[in-house]
Amino acid sequence: MSEPQPDPAADLQLRAPAPHDLLALAEEVAALHRSLERLAHADHLERLLKLIPRPGWTTPAEYELVRGSVAHMQMHVRALHDAQAALLRGAQLVGGRSH
Repeated sequence: MSEPQPDPAADLQLRAPAPHDLLALAEEVAALHRSLERLAHADHLERLLKLIPRPGWTTPAEYELVRGSVAHMQMHVRALHDAQAALLRGAQLVGGRSH
């Protein structure tokens, strides 16, 4: 039986937009950070690595489905990494500051 998985968006409580609410923005960024930390510490991929070498674990079709899923997930990780870097670069330029 699998354990219940945490909802990655559980910490992010979307509210009606508040004008220039920096505290709310900081809370949303912190919630995103916690979600990414939980994802990084999840053991799903370690468990998958233990399944792969088992004899007869997968057919060629299942192999392709798993391989495609892994490639798709890696693409999302790269996109998140790039988005984080772009967000930080842009934020550093706000107000003419470049720290």
